[in-house]
Formats: sequence, structure tokens, C-alpha cells
Amino acid sequence: MTLREDDPRSVGGYRIESRIGSGGMGVVYLGRSVSGRAVAVKVVHARYADNAEFRARFRQEIAAARRVSGAFTAPVVDADPDAERPWMATTFVPGRTLAERVAESGPLDWPALRRLGTELAEALREIHRAEVVHRDLKPSNVLLEGEGADGIVRVIDFGISRAATSDVRTQTGMVMGSPPFMAPEQFSRPREVGSAVDVFSLGAVLVYAATGRSPFEAENAYLAAYNTVHSEPELGELPEPLRPLVSACLAKEPADRPASGDVLDALAGLPEELPDGGAGEEPPRIPVTVLSGTVKVPSAATGQADREAGQAGRKRRGKRLWIAVVGAALLGIGGTAAALVSGAPTSAVGEGDRADPRAAPRGSVPSGWKPWHNALEPDKDEPMPFGPSCTPSALGVFCSSPQVALMRLSPATGRVDWTKPMSEKEVSSFSMREPVVHGDVVYVNSADRSEGVDAYDGRTGKRLWHLDGPVGEFAYLSGVLLVRLDELGPSDTARFAAYEPGTGEELWQRKLTSTSPSPFHEGPEGMLYADLRGGSGGIARLDARTGETLGTVKAPEGDLWLATVHDSTAYYARWEDNTGVSAAFFIQDLSSGKTRRIDFPWSVEPEAPPLVHGDTMYIFDYGNETLLALDVKRGKPLWTSSRELRVFSEPAIHDGRLYVNLPDTSILALDPRTGKEIGRTAPSFDTQGRSFEELTPSSMPPLLVGEVLYGSSGPGIFSVADVL
Repeated sequence: MTLREDDPRSVGGYRIESRIGSGGMGVVYLGRSVSGRAVAVKVVHARYADNAEFRARFRQEIAAARRVSGAFTAPVVDADPDAERPWMATTFVPGRTLAERVAESGPLDWPALRRLGTELAEALREIHRAEVVHRDLKPSNVLLEGEGADGIVRVIDFGISRAATSDVRTQTGMVMGSPPFMAPEQFSRPREVGSAVDVFSLGAVLVYAATGRSPFEAENAYLAAYNTVHSEPELGELPEPLRPLVSACLAKEPADRPASGDVLDALAGLPEELPDGGAGEEPPRIPVTVLSGTVKVPSAATGQADREAGQAGRKRRGKRLWIAVVGAALLGIGGTAAALVSGAPTSAVGEGDRADPRAAPRGSVPSGWKPWHNALEPDKDEPMPFGPSCTPSALGVFCSSPQVALMRLSPATGRVDWTKPMSEKEVSSFSMREPVVHGDVVYVNSADRSEGVDAYDGRTGKRLWHLDGPVGEFAYLSGVLLVRLDELGPSDTARFAAYEPGTGEELWQRKLTSTSPSPFHEGPEGMLYADLRGGSGGIARLDARTGETLGTVKAPEGDLWLATVHDSTAYYARWEDNTGVSAAFFIQDLSSGKTRRIDFPWSVEPEAPPLVHGDTMYIFDYGNETLLALDVKRGKPLWTSSRELRVFSEPAIHDGRLYVNLPDTSILALDPRTGKEIGRTAPSFDTQGRSFEELTPSSMPPLLVGEVLYGSSGPGIFSVADVL
């Protein structure tokens, strides 16, 4: 591949000639040393260069690659993990990958397949003897050196490998690898993987080489992960002599798989040629015995195998779903967060999909509107704040910060219409919450720095009423402004009050005990749900106007996080061993109390409650920057966005389309049924050269108002025309 304009021309003294390819961590170039020696130079992506975790992983890759340099790997020539953009050079191996070989010429014949398996097993044996786990063995990481199908096998790209004794661990929730060739434990127990994952991948690669398909092939990565954990492998036209060995490699439990050395011994015992075989005649089969995680090949004299041995006592595997960050999920703070929880684009949602009181009619745009962006940086005319939190609406974009109590950006131009100053009073601590917008009223932290609540007319900026602070939380739910009067702290007991949104009149006040710092959730019109676990132990239905308890259902037992309530249904994730990883998801009908459980194989890391719409749950996986769609009625995954796409915000659903932000500050529209791209906007900011920290994923999803989309990102706020 030819070099691009922004590609380096020299790295570490090596002259760069062309691109070989790119992956999740970096770009690989063909380079030349001063003497003319060809090398493959891998350079870490700029967005990861300042990330300590990725630098640690890259150092680990270099160390691992150096430890396993041998006949079936590409030796390390040079490296600099401390460079501005870390890089590593290995011997350049001319040839094509197994994926390219199969795509161009079809599945391998028996001699080539047997040789491939033998050399891969030998490579893994040496890798494991060096106490390294590759963790991403797949067809594109298997290089066939030389011409034709009989090229010498080289295992490349140790990008996510680790030494068995390394302290560098995969981040909780981060799925590393390629799902169609990953072992089940890489999805459910990523911190516990060992050399058995490579043996599983070897079995999957052999099936691919023989059939052109992974044994867990699916239309997307998430379904492939689900098949890997729950389904039996599809072996297709895999030659009969290989089936017992490959089946053993693909065992769900790591302890039931053979070691790489045992796989090598078993492959060495297979015939070099298969007989032609007459009609109705099966090829000869070499029996394999699975005993305590090893494969034994019987001698030709005995020809017996006890394939049942070692299967008793198989432990049931725990399946983890996702981790939930409670701090970002408290009570659905802000209008957009409430919309995210509800599944309908509204800041006060009950049953069904009521119209968003902030939204303009479909087809409308603000008078004089043109696409705009505002970096929220100070200048002489517009005193912009530092570190603002913003909420868009049909009236404009409302922002607050420790410097400015509230400002409104014009929906037509993005310029500041008016500001409300923040008191300069010095306080020992001060925290800000994003503005809560409902109808024409905006609720923010009070301008007196007491961390109370101020309510403003969103059109004029006139203050309507004030509540002294400090208070813990506030949110608009079920027609009232609900406020935690006590500050957040170690106690499970706190006072809560409901106020008339327009006047600030107190409607009721109650003291509640709950393990959740924000126990209230939106219910049907005029009703609230209160999570009283830690106190009475149930989920109570309350009259939003009076605070009166209308009924209670018993909550499911266990360490569960009530992630969201939608359409009178509660969605819980179970926490395990204080890891933040959930092995199960519980769905409870809050009328009958009936609860059912669903399991998913992929651990994910959301920053906010999931978006539930009908029978589908959409989760933004912060750790992997993907969007997952789950059928909660059947307990099945539907689709996942590609990790190459890099979703960068919570999702929102408007008019039958899903909208998410991308890192380059464009907005993407997806078909909610299939995950297919409908269209995307042009980027609003120039993000070239910005670090990962400057482009942190946002908990605020895009908002559609009429024909205009409003988005928020690290660089600032922007407004663009809808993609359709």
C-alpha cells in the first residue's frame, strides 16, 4: 500500500517505503535499514501514544516478541517503546497471510492443512515455553512465508499477548482479540486467560483453513461471541482424522483442552496422505483421548481411545454481561440522561413514547440557522466558562460551570444569548451538574455556590425560584422536580423532597433508606418507582404529587444494580466480587414482581444506564467503544457496531433512527433493527492531533430537534443538519 501524506518517512533510522497494514494499536510499514535490510516497522497510533496503559501494553508486546523469536515467529530487530510514537521493528517476512491465502485460493488440501497445523502447534509450544500467551491467534496473524500454499508458517502480531508473570492486565470490560477465533473465557473471564486460549484459537484456525469459515461464524462480532460461549462448533468439511483433535481444542472449559505440545504430538501421528476412499468408505480416523487437559494418541497396535475420560466434573462456566459505572447513572441527571433511560426522546417519559417537550416539529429549523460549532473558549466578547456541562434543547444549548451559573447558546448560531454570573464567593468544595431542561424551565446548581437549585426561564433567563443548598441530586421525574436534600455520603438514609417545577412549592418530603444514592426512577404518568433495598427491601410505587406509597414488589436477591426502569419494567445487572463485572441480567415486571434472567457472553463497560426501546436494549460499551443491541424478550444479542467505527457517545433514538457521536465530532445514524449505517454528518471540529483525553467519549447523546442535530464532544458543542 502506498504511503499517505501524514505517514512518517523515517522511523528510528529506518527508511519507510510503504504501508503493510494497520490494526487496532498501530500501523505496520515496510522499512529499510541503512544496509538495505527489509524490516516491518509497527508504529503505535498517535491517539494512544500518551496513554500509559497502551504504552505498557506495547512494552509488553516487545518483551513477548523478543522472548519467543524463533523458527515460526518474526524476530525483533529493534524497538523504542519510549519514543514520541512508540515503535518496533521485526524481520520482514515476504508472503501472504492465511486469511489472504484462503480468500484467494480456497481451503487448504490435506497435506497443506496437516503441515499448517503442525507448524502452528510447534510455534505455540515455543511461545508457551517462553511463558507467553498470544491471545489473538487468527488467520490474519498467521503468515505463510514464500510462494504457494506450502510457505513456512510464521506467527505474527503479539499486540495483546502477555507474559504469564506480567502484572499488566486487560482492563475490566475491555474485549481484546477477534471474536470468531477467541476462547469463551476471553469474553467471560478476561483477566484469567492462559495458554489454553491459544489452543482454542488453533482449533478455530484449523477449521477456517479447511472450510473457509470460523467454527463460530456469525454476521457480526457479538453474535460470534455468543456462539463461542453457548453453541457447539460448526466443523463443516473438516477432514475426519482432525475432528477429534479439533473438538478437544474447542472445548468450552480451558482445563478440558490439550496443551500445545500434546496437539503437536497428535498432529504428528496423523497420516501424511489421505486415501482416496471408495463409495461409502470413510477415511481412516486417528482416535484421540482427552485426559485431564492432555491429548493422547494411541499406538497403531491398540487403536483405542477413551473419549469419555476427563469429561466428568466439568464446571459450569460463569458468563459475564457488562460492568456499570454507577456514578454516571445517578437518577438520570439532566434532560438528555432522562431520555436515555426512557427509550423515548424526552426529559420526562412515562408509558410509551410521548413527544419530547423540548423538541421542535419534524421538518423545522431555527430561523436563520446554519451549521455551527462552539469550542466554548473565552474571548473578549463572550466570557465562556471553563469545563462547562451542557444540555441542548429546542430553546438552545444551556451550559453551566463553576464560573458561569447558566448561559444559553443560540440554537441558530451557537453564540451566547445571555449568561447568569456565578458568585465569586470562595467555598471549600464545589461540584457542578449539567442543566436539567424541561419545557421552558432550566434547573441548575444555584449561583450562590451553596450547591442548591436555581430554576430559570429558558427563554428570558429570569430566575423563577431558588432552593438553598447544599443538596445531593436533583432531576425532573414524573412531573415534579425531585431533590435529595442531604448530601451524598456514607449513610444509606437520606431526605428527599418533590417540588412544583414552575414555582418551587414543596409538595412532599420523605426520609428513605436505600443502598442507591439516587433511588427514584420514572414511572407511568404521575408515578415514581423508589428503590428501597437496604431499607424495606423492595421497589415501591409512589404517587409523584403526594409521595404516598401505592404498593411494593420484592426485588430480586443479590448484589444487583438497578440500571434503569422502562415501561414499568426494571432492569438489573448483578455485581460479582466487587469487580464491576456482571454475569447476569435480571428483568422484573414491577406490577407482578415476576423476574426472569438473561445471560450474555461479552463483558461491557457502560457509562450510563442502557437505552431501552420496545424489546431492544442498546448499550454503549465505553471500554470497547461499540454499541450493542440486545433482544431482551428472547435474551439474544442482535448486533454490535464495529470496533473500527469507534462509537463515542451514549445512543439516542429519534424518529426510528439511532444516533451516536463519533470521535471526529461527526454524528452517525444507524438502523436500530440491524445496526447498518444510514448516514453520517461531516465533522464539526478539526480533531487532527488531539489526544485521547481530549476526545473522551460523552455520556450525552445527540439530540434531534426538528431537522437539526445537536452534539457534544471534547472539543465543544456543535449543531448540524440531520443526515437524511
